[in-house]
Amino acid sequence: MIKNIVFDVGMVLVDFNWRKVMADVGCTPEETETIAKVMVNGTLWNELDRGIMEEEDVIAQMMAQLPGLEEKAMAFWNNVDKTIVPFPYAADWVKDLHDRGYHTYLLTNYPRSLYASTAEKFTFLPYVDDVLVSAREKLVKPDPAIYERLLEKFHLNASETVFIDDRKVNIEGGEKVGIRGIVFTNYEEVKEKLDKILKE
Repeated sequence: MIKNIVFDVGMVLVDFNWRKVMADVGCTPEETETIAKVMVNGTLWNELDRGIMEEEDVIAQMMAQLPGLEEKAMAFWNNVDKTIVPFPYAADWVKDLHDRGYHTYLLTNYPRSLYASTAEKFTFLPYVDDVLVSAREKLVKPDPAIYERLLEKFHLNASETVFIDDRKVNIEGGEKVGIRGIVFTNYEEVKEKLDKILKE
C-alpha cells in the first residue's frame, strides 16, 4: 500500500521558464540558445545541482565558455530566481493528498542558492512533510544513492513510496532502489495514474 508520495519540483510543481527570463534581460533568440547550452542544459548546471563545487566557481566556468556574452549571461544568473513559477494546480494537488493522509515529500535536483531564494514561492510547501535538495546532500538524481538517502533520512519504505518526476531517467534511478515511479507528462494524466495506484 502506498503511504508516501514524492514529487520532483521543476516542471512538475513549478515552471522553470528560463527562456522568458533570458528575453527579459535582453538576450536575442540566438543568444538565448547559446547561453542555454552552457548555463541551463550543459553539464555545469549539474554541478550547481550537485553542490560540491562552490557556486561562484561553477558560474566562473560558465562565463569562460561564453566569450562576449558574459554580461547577459550574468544578468540571467542574477535574475534566475524569476524563472520559478508554481503551476496553478500544484498547491491544491499536494494539499489534497496531504489531507487524505498521505505523506508528501520533495526530491529535487536544485542549486543551493536558487532553492534558498525561491522556496518562498512554493505555495505547496505547507502541505509537504519534508524536502531533500540535491545540493544540500551533494548527490543528484538519477544516482541511486540519493534515493537511498531519501528513504533513510525520512524513514520510508520503498515499497510504500511512489515518485513523480518529469525525466524518465530519474524514475529509473528510483526504481533501482524499489521506488515505484510515474513519469510526469501533464497534471491531468499523472493525477489519474497516481489515483489509480493509490486505489490498488
